[in-house]
This record gives sequence, structure tokens and C-alpha cells, in this order.
Amino acid sequence: DPDFMFIMGSVYYIVDDSKKALPYFEKSFQLNDSDAETLRLKTNVHLALEQKDEAIDCCYRILKIEPKNSEATQLIKELESL
Repeated sequence: DPDFMFIMGSVYYIVDDSKKALPYFEKSFQLNDSDAETLRLKTNVHLALEQKDEAIDCCYRILKIEPKNSEATQLIKELESL
């Protein structure tokens, strides 16, 4: 169930355990690949784990779902300039 995976990932994210949160967000997205909110949190987890390329990939996926998402657009610009 994507909602259960999202909730579990969110719990780990809230307690600052990004390593444990990531697999839950990945599974949630696999089960529901049109959920921009899961991708947003997955992006934040990648940033916390200092995985820049994966975070950029998530932002591009967000833009496929929500083409006018300014937060994802801005983050891509910031990360690609590093």
C-alpha cells in the first residue's frame, strides 16, 4: 500500500533517520508514480544523505507530474550550479 509506505517513510524522516526513510519513499513511489509529495520528501532525504544527483532526478520527476512546480525548478538550478 503506497500510503502505508509513505507514512512509514515520513515517520523516519521526522525523526531524522534518512537512511531508513528512503526505502519507504522509494517503495511508495513505485506503487504510486504520480505522487509529487512522495517525490518531494524523497528529494529532501537525498539531500540529507548528500546525494545530489538523485535529488536532481527527483526534481525532474516532480516536474513531469507538476510542470509548473517552482520549488523543484529552483532546486534544480541551485543543485546544478554546485
